[in-house]
Amino acid sequence: MRHLACVAGCAAVLLALSSPRAQEPEPAAEGPAAERSTPAETQAAGDEPAGEPERAETPADRPSAPVGRRPPRETPAPISPAPASSDVLAPGFRERIRVAIGPLELAPMALLALQVVPYVGDDALNQAGDSAEQPGFRLRRVRAGLRGDVAGLVQLAISMDLAGGDDETARIHEAWGGVTAARALEIYAGARTVPFSRSAMTGAGDGALTERPLAVRAMAPFTQVGIQAEGHFQDRAFSYHAGVYNAFQRADQFYAGHAESLAPLGNRFEGIAVAGRLAAEPQGPLGRALQDVAHSPFRLAAGADGFFSDGGARTLYGASADVLLHAAGLHALGEVLWTGASPKSVPTQPIAQVTSVSSLALVFEAGYMIIARKVGVSGRVEWIDPNADVEDEGDNLVLTGGVSYHALDDLVKAQLEYTHREELGGLSLANDAVILQLQLSL
Repeated sequence: MRHLACVAGCAAVLLALSSPRAQEPEPAAEGPAAERSTPAETQAAGDEPAGEPERAETPADRPSAPVGRRPPRETPAPISPAPASSDVLAPGFRERIRVAIGPLELAPMALLALQVVPYVGDDALNQAGDSAEQPGFRLRRVRAGLRGDVAGLVQLAISMDLAGGDDETARIHEAWGGVTAARALEIYAGARTVPFSRSAMTGAGDGALTERPLAVRAMAPFTQVGIQAEGHFQDRAFSYHAGVYNAFQRADQFYAGHAESLAPLGNRFEGIAVAGRLAAEPQGPLGRALQDVAHSPFRLAAGADGFFSDGGARTLYGASADVLLHAAGLHALGEVLWTGASPKSVPTQPIAQVTSVSSLALVFEAGYMIIARKVGVSGRVEWIDPNADVEDEGDNLVLTGGVSYHALDDLVKAQLEYTHREELGGLSLANDAVILQLQLSL
């Protein structure tokens, strides 16, 4: 019996030592048991005061355990289930794609547009503003870059056109930084879009049709190097833009438009340009796209702007005004643009222009999203007079109509359209075109 009792006692000791609780060291005796904090009491003591916002706990925030006392065991937070695939690219997903590096937040930018041209007229010419000269395929845009924000005080962006221009060479599309601590006065410096024409200021991938209006491509200065100030009040109920830039340069051919100079050699041809714009969106911002993709309530936006460029070869000037309406899937845009160009008596570079030229254009566009965020139709009419003193085939009436299919909150878009271009003076040219564009925009 004595041997059986010894065996039973040894077994009990082994069982006690093998249990998880027995393997943990006991806390050193320190004061009465009533003074020891339980895990629940410690959690309650670490709660934020009522009414205070919650914040993430850092190692410095955690109270250190007294010497000799075991800290309470933390219960791991349950892992929330991954969002459904339909929520991953929900509206506003672009604003959620950010990487934080300390106070700096970075987000990617990308634009890829492939055009398929099954038909184009025999007289089509790229220099005259036509999208294609022969049937086939075209990488219309290949753009990549980053935009950043530093603690809400500084914003920046840099992007590259990886197949920009007819020379197929990569070039900078935009590169700027700005102080944005106060919405009433934001200061930007670098290569940025000049505040002229709503269609020109709208992103290349955010239009209702594959291209901006032909008149805008011919008359707006687009990206230039300079310093720009802008301010926004009452959620963009009123906005202003004002900038100083290197003088603008434009081609002798009207439809070839302005040169987007990024000034690698500085202000080589001398001269300074100024531009300004006033805009209002009294019912709230209309968003980045021209189409009312989300069937929003009635909203109206209006703007007016102008520029003056005292260049070494030409004096350039212009003004435009626009109105954009969104209402339950409908969008309607109207623009009027006027520009002028006068050659200098002693130009700093060779030009063919010998007399002052005044140009005028009217643009009207309308469309409707048949299915919100999915399917839309759009049409546009342009009347363009490149030289008010001459009637020739340069005077154009351009009619464009198309259908668009949107997927993944506009990340992917397919557009099919037909453009008819009618010369109002001189010879009538065969330059109509059918274009299918597949686009990815981030």
